[in-house]
Amino acid sequence: MSDRTVLVFGGGPAGMAAAIAAAAGGARVILTEKTDRTGRKLSMTGNGRGNLTNRHLLPEAYSSEDPARIAPLALRVTAGQLEAFFVYTGLRTRAEGTAVYPLSGQASGVVTVLDAACRRLGVTLRTGSQLKRIEAEGDGFRCVCSDGEVRGDAVILATGGIAGPASCRATGDAYYICEQLGIACAPRRPALVPLTAGERILPGENGVRARAAVSFYTFPAGAELPEKEGEGDYLTGEYGEVQFAGEVLSGIPVLQASGAVGRALGEGRQVMAYIDLCPEYSAAEWAECRNKLEETADGDPETGALALLSGIAHDAVNRAILQRLGAGDPDRIRMADLDAGARERLWACYRAFPVRITGVCGPDRAQVTAGGVRLTEVDDDLQVRRIPGLYIAGELLDIDGRCGGYNLHWAFASGLMAGTHAATGRRFSGRIGDAQD
Repeated sequence: MSDRTVLVFGGGPAGMAAAIAAAAGGARVILTEKTDRTGRKLSMTGNGRGNLTNRHLLPEAYSSEDPARIAPLALRVTAGQLEAFFVYTGLRTRAEGTAVYPLSGQASGVVTVLDAACRRLGVTLRTGSQLKRIEAEGDGFRCVCSDGEVRGDAVILATGGIAGPASCRATGDAYYICEQLGIACAPRRPALVPLTAGERILPGENGVRARAAVSFYTFPAGAELPEKEGEGDYLTGEYGEVQFAGEVLSGIPVLQASGAVGRALGEGRQVMAYIDLCPEYSAAEWAECRNKLEETADGDPETGALALLSGIAHDAVNRAILQRLGAGDPDRIRMADLDAGARERLWACYRAFPVRITGVCGPDRAQVTAGGVRLTEVDDDLQVRRIPGLYIAGELLDIDGRCGGYNLHWAFASGLMAGTHAATGRRFSGRIGDAQD
């Protein structure tokens, strides 16, 4: 045991990894969490399965207002090194493609294993304690909390951002503490979050899912928004399962694009989403499909449009498209009722169903926070450049990733980097308990 005391604030993945690394490095460690237990948000990740990392790490998987600092920080710890850390704690993992999950398939089990590792290493856990203020005191720090004071030689802030359900109490308190200390922060906003359309997207249905490709375009404020894709400035595009829920558009493709969409809206631009509901079909294959449907309709003029279209998409999607044509009650429309122009609009909607995006959902619906402490404020070990001994890890920093384990990778990796250096003054070498000069 060294004579250093490391104070870790935040009992999420970054905080627990930091506590374990610091304790393994020989420090006395006090881990403080403001809720009644550690790992609340972690236990919910990956639909409860816990996608812990991704073996295909690229800087393009992350966003920041300081992009040049992404690779030196977010990619310094490899997926293999992180998997070795999990083995050290007693957690076994398995891969599904490049995504890495706990072998148990339970994110809650990850929390149990990390808690046990903290206990074995002698980490003192304080729950129900909220950090209020950090003050320099001699060569260390005095930290004022809701239930008293604690003192240490080093402090690691890993309290998370503004994203997450109310049960996690993700209020972003530490951003204000950082700003009080003169640490610059980029504006915070929800990321990996559903988008709002301002009006009901599908009539009478909630929870409709469809495999689709989604393209987002931006338009100047006040510009007329076209129903047809191709105008405006292309912003981004994604593929996967899209979810329609009332006025909300969700699903992984939407979450992946939400950061770029949120920035565009914040800059005063208008955004349209165009959803290709038949992305597996090439242009030639789609032309053949619609021609055969046209032949069927022409052969039986009494064929109802919904009956004919039921083999293409969900009935709620079909009704929404028919409603856009303004040809009457979708349940009563026959294909014979549609003229050539209406049919052209009908088929076009299946390849580019238009949805005007008016906003993003709130932090309570978001998976992560974009923005935060600027990466230029910390060195390569996540120590604040102007305040030696103070470290910042995880979601508090201005790095956010795509879905697929990238955000949890950053959380764990940053905790290992900060915890090792806070305890030993040396860089994390890739193996827990070891460090490099």
